[in-house]
Amino acid sequence: MKFTERELTVAVDELAQQLFAATRPPWKRKGIEDAWRELPAMEKYGHRTAVADITLPVLIALPERPTVGAAPQFTDEEWVAAVNAGFPDRDDKHKAAAIAMARGAVDLMPIRQDPDAIVIPDHL
Repeated sequence: MKFTERELTVAVDELAQQLFAATRPPWKRKGIEDAWRELPAMEKYGHRTAVADITLPVLIALPERPTVGAAPQFTDEEWVAAVNAGFPDRDDKHKAAAIAMARGAVDLMPIRQDPDAIVIPDHL
């Protein structure tokens, strides 16, 4: 499926922050937003790359679903087909994790605007 650069950027960045939070010890999870902002750029890049390597092949393999004003919806069969296209040689455990992360990415994307309408600014 074709996603906008903004949609993919928001999804990868939000998932990277969740990955960062999940890898911290429980007693250090308070103030995670501040910890993320203070993280050096290269460490943020590492988290973003890890998320992108897993989610982007699946997202690109999804069928085209033009939706305006809502997040695109996909069936379980479409998710499985997308992960099989993106990662044909992975085991079921890794494929299930990729589906979960890609679903989370779609849920985190901003709501699509009408591409034919002129909305300024276009990044809201």
